[in-house]
Amino acid sequence: MYQTYKDRAQFYLVYIREAHPTDGWAAEGNVEIADPKTLARRQEVASLCATDLNLTLPVLVDDMNDSANLAFAAWPERLFVIGKDGNIAYAGGMGPMLFNSQECSAFLEEHLSEPANCRANPGD
Repeated sequence: MYQTYKDRAQFYLVYIREAHPTDGWAAEGNVEIADPKTLARRQEVASLCATDLNLTLPVLVDDMNDSANLAFAAWPERLFVIGKDGNIAYAGGMGPMLFNSQECSAFLEEHLSEPANCRANPGD
């Protein structure tokens, strides 16, 4: 999605917290990382995540009060589109069960498309 629309929209992955930390709700077969206790460690883990997943989009890191997570009910994963007016234009379902990247992609396709009859110079 990022590769498709990056020239028409800004994208960010916001690392909010570890979904399955070894010292919390651990899940077998996941990356073994303890829940970061400092912002520096959270930033380090976010960087490791981006590197391990070969991400090319910019990564932001939530603060230790989990402000972004709480504001957007983002845990463990969620997609949002923020409109030019600063309001939420699209809120995807909570992951993993309701996470639907195709739905978000369709929303972007519809809302980022130029009108078919638009001309750069109306006087032509």
